[in-house]
Amino acid sequence: MELTRENSLQRDWDFHKHFYGFRECFMVYVTHKFRAAIGKSKLIRDGESVLVGVSGGQASSCLLHLIQEGLSGRAHKKLRFKPGLVFIDEGATIGMSAEERLANCTQVLEIMEKTGFPCYLKALEQAMELEREAVTNTADQTDTASMTSVEDLTKLHRYDKAEEELRALMDSLKSVSAKEDLIKSLRHKILIDLALKKGYSKVMLGDCSTRLAVRLLTDIAQGRGAHVAMDTAFADNRCNDITIVRPIRDFSSKEVAMFNILNNVPSVFIPRITTKAADSVSIEHLTERFVTGLQAEYPSTTSNIMRTGEKLHTEKKSSSENQCAICQAPLDTDVPSSSALSAVRFSETVSRCSSVTLSIFSTDTACDGGGDKTCQSEGQKESECCGRGDGSCQSKESKLTRDEVESALCYACRLLIKDLGDVSKLPKHILDDISQRQRRTKMKSEIEDFLLDPSNTPD
Repeated sequence: MELTRENSLQRDWDFHKHFYGFRECFMVYVTHKFRAAIGKSKLIRDGESVLVGVSGGQASSCLLHLIQEGLSGRAHKKLRFKPGLVFIDEGATIGMSAEERLANCTQVLEIMEKTGFPCYLKALEQAMELEREAVTNTADQTDTASMTSVEDLTKLHRYDKAEEELRALMDSLKSVSAKEDLIKSLRHKILIDLALKKGYSKVMLGDCSTRLAVRLLTDIAQGRGAHVAMDTAFADNRCNDITIVRPIRDFSSKEVAMFNILNNVPSVFIPRITTKAADSVSIEHLTERFVTGLQAEYPSTTSNIMRTGEKLHTEKKSSSENQCAICQAPLDTDVPSSSALSAVRFSETVSRCSSVTLSIFSTDTACDGGGDKTCQSEGQKESECCGRGDGSCQSKESKLTRDEVESALCYACRLLIKDLGDVSKLPKHILDDISQRQRRTKMKSEIEDFLLDPSNTPD
């Protein structure tokens, strides 16, 4: 018995010795990879304000801990940027009650407050009225500086009308894949909007290599192949004023989980739209199952996918009118007539040929003006200005048609709204952007004959 006890103690001692040796090596490896990713990019300058997105999950918690350690006094070379934290509550997308959403926000807020960094809480439904909020609620920003009690947290969920609009929009989308894409776009818009309002020049996200590998394959499957480079690169500069960076994109999900276990990093599980759903519920969920299953058998799967994605490149458009109104990615719909997209358009036109012909026939029979300018359709009357250009116009703006909306969207976002019956259910900032583009296009066509051709002007 004594010999067995001594052997047991020896085994325990060997285990602890090797464990602590592994822990030290692993921590040095992870910290060096994180700091090298930031250093090699040379994007983040000393004293720059960076907004860090915190979802409460494993990856964002890992990123938050690495930033906190890098800014602490015991770090060998301190990070020199100024972080701010933001959590976006997406409970409205799955019908969470106010109590459940409040509990999730409280848990995440407790984690963020311990860091001592400026913290902000936003709700996803706020994206439905961003433009209106920018005018009326500029001084009413919900952040931890004014949050001293649970009653203050309840102010986050006061957007009742916006929540109803978001739920109606989500219910109008039939596929879960379209809902996931829309949530990602709205989340991206809130991050950019908050960064602009609070003076942050960078937005830092905790996307690991496993997550990005799934996104890469998902984008290709959903028709976003032209945007893969932006969605998975270290720096996403599709927005002119704000750059999105992903400093832990070289970390696998296993490394993230190991780092959190060894450092006792707290995280919060918050259910999403695909939680406890079948693998085939969406393209992204099915792709995630495929990649993680392949990764378990072949550990180099994720790294190979990421290396392939790094070879892709997306050209950034100089004008905002050449970007998608939903995802802000460059438009990929300006293609020749012999392309696959043109073939899809032709098929859709042929399938709707009978309804289009009927619509034209009914319009011709309803017109009593004899083909001259005395005949005006109802939409033209609504959009015609009744004033003198001095602000006295009281006419209502005509609603955007589906064709007008699709003209400002990329191919994948056109598929997103394919099942949407009423395009006016889209968020206000998207509709305003498309309306502005339509007005500019109309104005340009009206004055086109008076513009000088740059190719004919003398040097």
